[in-house]
Amino acid sequence: MSNLRRVPLLVVLAILLAATGFATTLRHPTNPSELPNGLSISINAESTALYCTGLSSALPGRISFFNTASASRTLSVSVVSNLGTTWSGTVELAAHAGQIVQPRLVDAPATHRTKSGHVSTVTTSYGVAVQISGGGVVGDEIQGNASVPCSSQGVTRWYATGFNTLVGSDTSLSLYNPTGTEAVLNVSIFGANGFSAPEDLQGISVPAHAQEEIDLGHDVVNTANVGVGVKVVRGSLAIVGVQDSLGTTSFDEGVNVPEVQSWFPAVTTANDATAEIRLANPNNHIANVSVDVSLGNFKIVPQTVTLAPFTTGLVTITPNPAIPVAGYASLSLHSNVPVVAGLATGEDNWIALSSPQAPSQAYVVRDFTGLGFDRASVTNTSSRSVTLHVTTFGATSQSKDVTTHGITLAGGTTTSLATLISTPLTRPAETYLVTSSRPSAIVTLTLPSRPRGLYVIAPLDGR
Repeated sequence: MSNLRRVPLLVVLAILLAATGFATTLRHPTNPSELPNGLSISINAESTALYCTGLSSALPGRISFFNTASASRTLSVSVVSNLGTTWSGTVELAAHAGQIVQPRLVDAPATHRTKSGHVSTVTTSYGVAVQISGGGVVGDEIQGNASVPCSSQGVTRWYATGFNTLVGSDTSLSLYNPTGTEAVLNVSIFGANGFSAPEDLQGISVPAHAQEEIDLGHDVVNTANVGVGVKVVRGSLAIVGVQDSLGTTSFDEGVNVPEVQSWFPAVTTANDATAEIRLANPNNHIANVSVDVSLGNFKIVPQTVTLAPFTTGLVTITPNPAIPVAGYASLSLHSNVPVVAGLATGEDNWIALSSPQAPSQAYVVRDFTGLGFDRASVTNTSSRSVTLHVTTFGATSQSKDVTTHGITLAGGTTTSLATLISTPLTRPAETYLVTSSRPSAIVTLTLPSRPRGLYVIAPLDGR
């Protein structure tokens, strides 16, 4: 680590920042964890923050930032690895422009020598804190087909479900502490047979401005559909679930609270695909869960499941003889008690995980992966109509190039983003800011795949 710190700063940042046109300064880690973020507050805020965790040296990964504001922003970036090495610098982000940070490029590969003398490479994981000179900036982590938005603050409660620790799957919780004090957490596990609280997952500490990984497979061995509940008893944490399922990586942003209603507007029904709504019941009451399936003009009986207290279960959407093969289905989930839901999609023996999107009022849609989209849709989850506006930022746009389109979307309906802007979205060169007159919209994105709909990713909503 001392050798790394002697590397000239300009050289380090030339590797760290995969773009041009930025200034560099050395900064010490700050504690901006209480600062709000871009889309959730006024664009004129004096300062905002983003926290990103989940990337590792196992595969090439990056964090992509985009500035929706009409004024430039300065990003003070601090990167820390689970090995304790740190780097800091600044990025100048022009109005309506993007910038990329690649944490793994500044980290010399760590090695480990076994008792037999074999030398293996140690996987390094990263946490990133970004303090921003104003509002309107969002960030997204990308690693292969996996993508997850950076968060604007740490949380004290976090839930996710659907993880596999079966042979061929690796699952971990990536934790970043954005505060200046130690954080302490307890982890609860939900499974088909009920609740557990492994001793070594209680009272885990994460130092200030540090990043840690928890390997769930160490305590939950060879198990499918694992639910997780995290309670941060001191401080707050940015948390992402990371799963490698037979080589397919997925990032799960989880949810802060269980819900009695959730939406999954783009679920594949394609042949040879698998799609399951995986569920965890964190209550001491029985959960009766019903999933309404909307698919073209087909009339489909709601799919139901009953979950005993503190257990997991699932509803199979594909393959399911009650649900035709007819493109994307839109699902609405209802439960008598709050539950945790997740979507598992894949084929053969592997799955990719995604969490339900909470309805919001603003989203940024940008081709962060560089793969384009198979589907980009907007759903109105309320029973009342809303007015949608789409602001388009061109690939090289300045303020004068921004155009806005408006449309009314009836309650309980879905439309494609391509319809709103009258432009195909297979490989979009532009970035879109989608706003709703009320916080009842959900934007859903899927990446190209065969069969269709295997990779569902979250847009950026400034949380």
